[in-house]
Amino acid sequence: MAAEHRAEFFAGVQEHSQIKLRALERYLPPWSAKVGSLPGVNRVWVVDGFAGPGVYESGEAGSPRIVLDHADRIREEGRSYRVSVFFAEADKRRHRTLSRECNRHPNVEAPCAPGDFWTLADEVVEFVGRDPVLVLVDPFGLGDLKFRPLVNLCNRLEKVDLMVNFASPVAKRLRANHQELVSEAVGTSEWTPDTITQVFCDGLARECGFLKPAVLPVVAELPRRELKYEIVLAARNRAAYELWNDEIARSQGPVLDGDDVSAREKLIGEARELLRSYAPAAFARDQLIRDIQFHRCGDFHARVLRAAVKAMLDEKEWARGEGKVGTARMWKVSP
Repeated sequence: MAAEHRAEFFAGVQEHSQIKLRALERYLPPWSAKVGSLPGVNRVWVVDGFAGPGVYESGEAGSPRIVLDHADRIREEGRSYRVSVFFAEADKRRHRTLSRECNRHPNVEAPCAPGDFWTLADEVVEFVGRDPVLVLVDPFGLGDLKFRPLVNLCNRLEKVDLMVNFASPVAKRLRANHQELVSEAVGTSEWTPDTITQVFCDGLARECGFLKPAVLPVVAELPRRELKYEIVLAARNRAAYELWNDEIARSQGPVLDGDDVSAREKLIGEARELLRSYAPAAFARDQLIRDIQFHRCGDFHARVLRAAVKAMLDEKEWARGEGKVGTARMWKVSP
């Protein structure tokens, strides 16, 4: 992204950026509560590698303010853990603004490093130590994403979850004259515009010990409906994916619990269609739901999918073998 476009970016939050920020805002509280409750944990970290100024010129909160506000709430609520933050920002002007934002939260440990995130791995590891950490990587397009330094950092962090803003649509534009930049972003030259997200995710899983990353497409509706980027979540524990999927899809809860029977049946019916499309001949319910959460992140809350499975069992479309619910093998009933 050219320098003038980067400056314009922080003038006001755009529709697709709002989606990304709301996703972070939803995910952060359950994530920190989950890892903060682990034995021996009294602090969790959020590392924001491309932090920006913290707030848009129009006044909306950027990711740093969202994280800092959350850290303050955790302290005020008297939780057994605290949230600390490490920011990196290379642009001097944005770094000054970000530093002022950090100063507004004097009770939050929030080192604010000036410089290129990819050169600050030692500082990140020194601060985080063995604490759980959520690493946010939100670069300006694929040109600022560096696969190899990202892998090296993740492998130096003991308890790390990763969230990457992956600008896959620009690969088609960069392929002709800047193929090497894209290859540096995904860690290999063996990619095409159609396979680039899968290549990136496979590389993270293979080289960092992550489970299969989940991909959330971020689509802007205006001025025309188009994919802007994808949010890639990578973790070494499936609980992170379950939290992520259910927070993104949590608006379905009122429908599932409400009095509108037709709306509930419609929602469960849509989930049944998705389950049918993903179910092999034999499967376990919980594993099937996890597979859908990886492939179709945010489409359905896990509660909706479980309700859909129950309906299919009740109607004898599927059958379940002996064993614990969720893990017992299931199969399709032949018509």
